[in-house]
Amino acid sequence: MKNTRIFKRLTITLMAALLLALAGCKGGGESSGSGEPDGSQQSERAEKPTLTVCYDLDLGSEGQSSKKLRDLILEYDPEFLDSYELKIDAVPGVGSNREPALDNIRIELMSGGGADLFLCKSPKITGAERQTGLFQYPKALMKRHVFLSLDDYIENAKYMEWDKLYPEIMEAGRNGEGQLILPIGWSMNFVPFDVEGYTPTAELPMTFDEMLKSDDPGIIEITCLSCFPDSLGLLADYENDVPSFTKEELTAHLDGILKNRERRTSEMTESIGRHRAVTFGRMNSGLFSQYDPDSVLIPHYNRDGGVTASITSFGAVNINAKEPEVAFEILDLLMSKEVQQNSELLSWDRGAPVHMDLLKKDEKVFAPVDLDNGTQVDSWGLTDYNYEQLQTLIKQINAVDFFTPVHYELSDLYIAYMQAETKEEREKLVAEAYKNIDMMLAES
Repeated sequence: MKNTRIFKRLTITLMAALLLALAGCKGGGESSGSGEPDGSQQSERAEKPTLTVCYDLDLGSEGQSSKKLRDLILEYDPEFLDSYELKIDAVPGVGSNREPALDNIRIELMSGGGADLFLCKSPKITGAERQTGLFQYPKALMKRHVFLSLDDYIENAKYMEWDKLYPEIMEAGRNGEGQLILPIGWSMNFVPFDVEGYTPTAELPMTFDEMLKSDDPGIIEITCLSCFPDSLGLLADYENDVPSFTKEELTAHLDGILKNRERRTSEMTESIGRHRAVTFGRMNSGLFSQYDPDSVLIPHYNRDGGVTASITSFGAVNINAKEPEVAFEILDLLMSKEVQQNSELLSWDRGAPVHMDLLKKDEKVFAPVDLDNGTQVDSWGLTDYNYEQLQTLIKQINAVDFFTPVHYELSDLYIAYMQAETKEEREKLVAEAYKNIDMMLAES
């Protein structure tokens, strides 16, 4: 049954791509050149190998963002265009052209072609608009020989400091074949509590089940905040393409949150002082620039007693890349401390940098933001105390995932479950969502 579904899906996608090709449809793209080349330029370009970058980063406006990538490459390697023709195929970020463009890229990849380098975003799971990523299930693709192992390239990297990149985050792109994906940005959800207003009485870390049973007002508050998928940790077993949790576990987590919402009172919330739910990343820099007391950071711990983190952007080299060394060199550059810290390109990334020395108060990260008082700051970092708190939390990470359609399904389930009025209605919601998730992963 599973193979039949996959075959049908592939056949439909191939037919769609054929129709699009006949109609002359193409994904958005831009070349490094401008204007019409004369005969001598055409001859010169014909002698140069072409490096193709498939660009699907959610970093500002499409045209300007991909131009920033080209400018960044030339800043570090001014002679790049003397040796290579750089082609940046920018995928439409929104609109009706996005899905056809994604289908074309996937078909080309499955047929043994495609770009040399893929730079991708992980879709957000917040907001009304559901985004589709180029690779909807990156971890599933890692075992299907789509991406090139980068281990040998990393050993000879020019720019990155591999031992200074968070190993907990890098592990998300690794399997038995080696490092196949390099995370560029990452995030996690937590609640900072002002240490002057609240000190947890519970021993941390703890499992999510222990959080649900705790009488600590801060812990009760956290379980009621909406980062529900984090409580399950890794959501899929990609070796078997099935959910990593049971329907019973899913129901127990939702019921526990529902009960804690009933225990939560306004007096309890006021008793724990100033706090807020935070998705940690560059784009939330305003929160840390304006309000930065010494804080204890408490996450939505997962069922295994650790912290769940998410990849917001990543890069991978096509296993069929014609220019793998050069493709890696661009990815290598994006992983460097200097680019992670100061690049205007990455200042739009929703995630935090992967270099562990950054975000200290003397290693601030470029991320311009307007403050409430009308001023603007160009960069931000954490106090020594909060940086150490962050490092403590990072060491507790035991699950790092890419945003997938499963996250959407769970987020929608959470909202509907909290609004349902009867047990029967809630049971029906869980059964339907679990069935959908099971089908999604079978076809991943």
